[in-house]
Amino acid sequence: MITLVIIQGSLEDIAGGVRAGQWRMVAAQTRQLVLASLQVSGLEFGGEPFWQENGGALDQISCAPEPLRVQGFALVHEANELANDPSGADSWLARLEEWAGLVQRGLGVDENLPELRSPQGMFGGLRLVRGWTETVDSLGLPPLLPSDWTKPL
Repeated sequence: MITLVIIQGSLEDIAGGVRAGQWRMVAAQTRQLVLASLQVSGLEFGGEPFWQENGGALDQISCAPEPLRVQGFALVHEANELANDPSGADSWLARLEEWAGLVQRGLGVDENLPELRSPQGMFGGLRLVRGWTETVDSLGLPPLLPSDWTKPL
């Protein structure tokens, strides 16, 4: 779940931020991407699951492989520098995507993760369902999604 939601979502945010020139958002999302990626990759080597909402008194990235940590933190540092000089943003983004791909392949995920936040991704499907809900309700048809799926958390 961390891989799909946090890492893939962050990658999409970062790519959009690079296109829009939102360098502080790019830096913040890169930090989140790298920390989540290192935490997940460290699980294979004895790391413990960590959920930011619940906190925890452990170093969630200490079990990640050293080369991944070094490369990841270098990418975070470079993301912070993009605000001063964005000229290398495209090549930096390509290296970040390649690094995230290494992490995913280390987890046994050999295919690109599906898009989440684009019209072609899951959010586009939710938008379609949301638009059809009124029509389905007005015709007295059963709901498109089970009611358990649509309850507020």
